Parts: sequence; C-alpha cells; structure tokens
Amino acid sequence: MLESLRNGLWLTRERMRLVSAVLLVFYALSTGFLFATSDGKIDRFDRPLGTDFSGVWAAGVFVLEGQPEKPFDPQAHAAKQLSLFGDPDGFFPWSYPPYFLAVAGVLALFPYALALILWLATTFALYLRAIRAILPGKDALLIASAYPAVFINIGHGHNGFLSAALLGGGLLLIDRRPWIAGPLIGLLAYKPQFGLLIPIALMVGLHWRAVVSAGLTVLAMSLATYAAFGASTWQAFVDCLEFSRRVNIEAGATGWQKIQTVFAAARMFGASVEIAYLAQFASTAGCALALAIIWGGKADWRLRGAAVLVAALLATPYALDYDMMLLGPAIAMLASYGMERGFLPWEKTTLAAVWIVPIIARNMAAATYVPLGLLTMLALAAIIARRALLDMGLWAQILRLAEKHAALVGQMRAFLVVGVVGFVVDAGLTMLLSSVGGLSPYAARIPAVLCAATTTWLLNRRHTFRSQDGRRAREFVRYLSVSVVGTTLNYTVYSLVLIGIGRIGLGFVTQNMAIFAAVMCGSLVSMSLTFTGFRLFAFRRERTA
Repeated sequence: MLESLRNGLWLTRERMRLVSAVLLVFYALSTGFLFATSDGKIDRFDRPLGTDFSGVWAAGVFVLEGQPEKPFDPQAHAAKQLSLFGDPDGFFPWSYPPYFLAVAGVLALFPYALALILWLATTFALYLRAIRAILPGKDALLIASAYPAVFINIGHGHNGFLSAALLGGGLLLIDRRPWIAGPLIGLLAYKPQFGLLIPIALMVGLHWRAVVSAGLTVLAMSLATYAAFGASTWQAFVDCLEFSRRVNIEAGATGWQKIQTVFAAARMFGASVEIAYLAQFASTAGCALALAIIWGGKADWRLRGAAVLVAALLATPYALDYDMMLLGPAIAMLASYGMERGFLPWEKTTLAAVWIVPIIARNMAAATYVPLGLLTMLALAAIIARRALLDMGLWAQILRLAEKHAALVGQMRAFLVVGVVGFVVDAGLTMLLSSVGGLSPYAARIPAVLCAATTTWLLNRRHTFRSQDGRRAREFVRYLSVSVVGTTLNYTVYSLVLIGIGRIGLGFVTQNMAIFAAVMCGSLVSMSLTFTGFRLFAFRRERTA
C-alpha cells in the first residue's frame, strides 16, 4: 500500500471521475435542498442563504442608499443585516477595501436569492475558464468542478471563484500577454492579503509590463472609488482595519478551525499573539525567499504560477477554507506539468490530498487540533520547490556544492542553531527587562545583547568551530571584536526598525510585536558578517574540518 501511495498508481482516471461525479451530485442535492426549503433569504437552519453573502448584499444596500461608508461600521452593518434578514444566527462583517463596494452595489439591485445565484454562476464560470486554459479537457473541468473548496465557497456565497480566476488567469498570461495579466492581478486588490508577495515574484522575474499595468489598474480603481464614494469611505475602511485585526485575526472570531494559516495554527495551539505573528513572519519570509529563487531562476511557468498561488495562502495570517479555491489553479498547473514531464514519487498522492482536504480540514481541526489544511499546503509547497529546483538544474548544483563544502555547511548549520539560541536569549531578556524591569526597549537591549554574546561564544567555541585554543582570553577578545562590529550593525538596524514602526504609526502593532520584528531584522542583517568574522578571525587558528 505504501508503494502505491508513493508512486501514485492508486490514483486512476476512473477513480477520479467516479469520486468527482459523486461529489457533484452531493453538491447539487445539498444546494438545491437549501434553496428549495428557504424563503428566498433564510434557509431552514435559520441562516442566510450563502451565509457570508448576506454581508455583501447588505453592504450593497448601503451603497444604493448613498451610505457607502456604513459597511465599515460593525454596529451599523450588523443592524442593517438584522433589518434585512430578521434574526438569523451570526453577523457577517465587511472588511473589504472600497473597491468591492461597486460589486456589492450592483448585486443589491437584484432580489437576494437571484443576486446570490448570479454572483456564484458568473464567478464559477470565470474559474472554470481559467482552469480550462491551464489544463484543457473534459476530465479537468469535471475534477475542477468537484473540487471540495467549490462546495464550501458556494455554501458561503463567497468570492473564492473570482480570486482563483483572477490570479490563476493572470499567472497563465504573465509571459504571453503581460498587459492583460497585470490588470487581472491588479483586480485582486479587493483581497489585498493575497497580494503580499506577488510584487516580489513579478519584479524578480523582470515582468515590468505586468507590474506597471497592475499598478495602473489599482491606481485607477482607487481613483474611481474615491470619486464615487468619497474620502469618508476610504477613511472608514482604514478605521475598520483595527477591528478586523483585533477581532477576526488575533481573536479568531471566525473560528481557528476555519482559518488555514500558520498564525491560526499557532493560536489554536495556545500561542500568544506575538508568538503567532513571529511564526507567521517566518512563513511569509520563507515564501518570499522561495518565490525570489523560483521566479529569478526562470522555472517553468506552471511551477512559478503554482508557487505564487500557494504562497498567497501561506504568506497571510488570514485565509479561510473557502480561500483554498486558489489551490484549484495550482493543482491544474502541477497536473499539467506532471502529465508532460512525468510525476515524481509522492506527487500524485500529495495533489490528491490537497484536492480533497478542504472538505475535511475544518472538522479535523475542530476535533483533533490538527491543521490538516495547512499541513497539506506545506507539503504542496515542498513538491513545488523540489520540482522548481530540478527544473532549473539547481538541485544537482546544491548537492555538488554541499558535498564539496561539507565542513563549511556543517559549520553554517551549527552557527544557525547557536544563532537561534542567541536570538531567544536576546529577545527574551529584552522583552523581560522592558515589560517587567521597566527599562525602555533601547536600554533593555544592551544587557540582553551582552548575555546573548557570551552564550553564543561558549556554544560556537565548542560546537561550531571546535576551538582548541588554550588562550581563551585572547580568543574571547577576538570574538568580542567581531561581535562589537556585528552588534553595532545589529543595534543600528534594530533601532531604525523601531523608529520606523513608531513613525509610520501602525496602531495595530504592539510593543512586543515591534520588538520581535526589530530584533529579527537586526539579527538577520548581522548574521552573515559575524559568521565570516568568527570563522576567519576569531577562531582562525584552531578551526577544524
């Protein structure tokens, strides 16, 4: 059985067709039942049809009434939903930029049930159009239609179809028609959390025409909404960000089991907000580095596109299970690539797991605290990275370099581990002295750095460079001289980041969050300098292979 999972022989065309057909029948019967037993707005379970869509339609009513700023007021928006839908369970907040108000206003011109049907049918057709362009064939459309995230998106009346169509279509056209790809990607600004890393990919890949056209699209959308809805609406949106950050992201009002991100997984396990943000920062930074390598190395367009789609979900602290619609085009891209180049071990099984997981991810997390959706996305990211490295010929080069410089790789690995220990000592003491000891973040950093430097010298001496120099005092002086230079650079970057955060005025960033970010930036900048200095100067006489 394990061998069958490894080589993917169990995933036959007939099985995929059968499972897809069964799921489609289930979707049709379930959705038809909800509509047939509803009153046109509320279903038999006392919920609005399309649940979250009720918030969009209510915002559209505000637009038609000439009050486009009201959806950003949670109390006013809740009152409007209450007046339109009676007293159904739940409140569905509005946190989109003003761009999406135009769509909401058009939808509110129609009766609620008809608006929901038009919205889902139109965006679903756009999603299938993107899939068909990526992977032609009836089987592809059947499997894409039965993708479980489709049912979740329909049940919530959400915009996952539109997001998948815009980003998937834009990535499909990025090489051939950049002036069309750019506007498609620019339109995704209505969900800005998914566009955090797209500029990195486009700029590293030198897709300047797409960058310019995407930027012009966002600028045109901004000017149009400013002219249509006024400055007060944009100000209301900015003011609403605090509510969205505090309630939806950090408190997890939506439910941790629904949110498929690193941040949500950390919070579900009981981590503090600061630790969860640190974990999310690591995920975002890792995705940024991976995209820079993949797009800079000119991997196959399908691998580049799939990397962006997966990174869009892994780089944000807030993405729900219906947002996993973005994985639909990614699966199609990888399937197309695998059918042309052949599948490597575990690839077919991983793609099948990613395809089926949206339907079970929420219940699995609620019952077992296992973030299955996140884990499968990480597995998908891993096979994309492996394929891209092979496609660019980098994997063989990495193996050759690792073999040639095995001693250096070992030292770097040990140095990184010691660096993590030093970071924990540094950050922990800084926060302890600033929050408990009453010192300012700047003063608290000085003793923290000294303690961290002593700790890392002892660990690097024994485990990284394995020094045998009996003149420890002289060696420690050399070590400190390198550390002073690195620490000066570290502290300078740390201070600049803290000052920058303070001047920008990011109200949602707490002091501990700012300290974490500043310590991380300072540590990363000084790491390469100190490693070279330690290896070539501080431990130069006694370093061994």
